[in-house]
Amino acid sequence: EADPENKYALVIDEINRGNISKIFGELITLIEVDKRAGCKNELTLTLPYSGATFSVPSNLDIIGTMNTADRSLTHIDVALRRRFDFTELRTDYSLIPENIDGINLQRMLYAINQRIELLLDREHILGHALLMHVSSINDIERAFKTGIMPLLEEYFFESWDKINRVLNDNGFIEEQKGAYNIWLGNADDYAAKSYRINFNALQSVDAYKRIYSEVDASAFVELA
Repeated sequence: EADPENKYALVIDEINRGNISKIFGELITLIEVDKRAGCKNELTLTLPYSGATFSVPSNLDIIGTMNTADRSLTHIDVALRRRFDFTELRTDYSLIPENIDGINLQRMLYAINQRIELLLDREHILGHALLMHVSSINDIERAFKTGIMPLLEEYFFESWDKINRVLNDNGFIEEQKGAYNIWLGNADDYAAKSYRINFNALQSVDAYKRIYSEVDASAFVELA
């Protein structure tokens, strides 16, 4: 209000997880573009505690962020949908390194996301932030160990077969052969297969390449 010549922004992170009526209160009407100060349908309210008059300046942008994968967790208030423009920000593969120790990270993440979209849905694809700051095979290993693998386990509810398909059977997931014989002896009628992450494979350059190397190059045209 004191600096009308410049634009300002207020960012509300994870807005879909909040109580919209408590976040905005009476502001839910005042933030509409045509009801800002100086606009055609300008509105001014009297604040209940101070008694002061209040309106929203026209040079203020309000930006709310949310993860698309969280959409099912919290109902998005209809009033919020009416007052905000929704802009989808997809994974930007150009923001991650193309080649680290011979591994094409852009193709690798793209291949993983294409399989996630086919086996689950497009709302759960992995973002570029997971691999933006890697510079060595050790960084990639850390990203998979602490970020990507836990996410895949959560997304697929430890359906190891699907996780294995996302990774193109590259050796990151291994079956514990004969585990039931060790712990159950011959009474294996009710035994399920047991899987685990092969942490040694997370250090293999070839294992990362296998995620995308068998896919025809024409499938990666979107990365060009």
